[in-house]
Amino acid sequence: MVKDFQLRFFSSIFLFIPLFLLFSKSNFIFLFIIQLLLSLSLWEFFRLKSFKDYIKKQKKINTLLSRHKISSLDFVIILKVNLVLLTFYFSNAILLFGLLIVFFLHSYLILKFDFEKLLGLVYCSAPFFILVNLRNDYNYEQFLFFIFFFTILTDMFSFFSGKILKGKKIYPLISAGKTVSGTIGGILIPCILSLFMFINIIDFYLIIFSSIFFSIIVQLGDFLESYFKRLCNVKDSGNLIPGHGGVLDRFDGLFLLIIVIFILKILNFNFFFII
Repeated sequence: MVKDFQLRFFSSIFLFIPLFLLFSKSNFIFLFIIQLLLSLSLWEFFRLKSFKDYIKKQKKINTLLSRHKISSLDFVIILKVNLVLLTFYFSNAILLFGLLIVFFLHSYLILKFDFEKLLGLVYCSAPFFILVNLRNDYNYEQFLFFIFFFTILTDMFSFFSGKILKGKKIYPLISAGKTVSGTIGGILIPCILSLFMFINIIDFYLIIFSSIFFSIIVQLGDFLESYFKRLCNVKDSGNLIPGHGGVLDRFDGLFLLIIVIFILKILNFNFFFII
């Protein structure tokens, strides 16, 4: 466990750099990091989807994910998504909405994307469009800090609780390492830390409810990605980050939390971390 933790720790530092740069006041740095992470996420997803279709057709696994390539069309799609993202950043939401509708209809009707691929395209792209939208919000830095901080806390204490306490697996067919103790630890400890940080500022019950809910969302995002990887017969989405696998392995819970927080923001939810 010590060696595993050391590898994850140093990999987390490496991964922290691009996340930290999202706080940059420079539009160029912000857009560069957003588009880099977006491109890597879509590349990993398209490769997983292509690999899944390949082994389904072959009815056996005779190659490695790391040796599998994506099509030229998939590269073009990644480029188009990045161009739409740039358009969104420098224009208005109504124009973006129209572009996205045309883009997704084109992908589904003309390029013949199946529903699974279209859904993955939307799911992997949405968090980055949301971050671009939040960039213009007065509380952008607080949203960003909480999303990253809470995701890391949930992931870290789920890992430690599961490794130390062990116990019954939740659903080994989907995620072999997820235990009941790890799940509970990933919910309780972030909740306790949030209470210590905000108890004198905002309602006690709101902190407890929100913390438990957000922790569940992070872990649900982890399960969703694990489920898709099992469908693809792979353990990791890639090998870009030592100790973590690929970008999707690291951002699995983060993606879903970003989407849920954005929906709650639209509904005027009272976030306890917005002071």
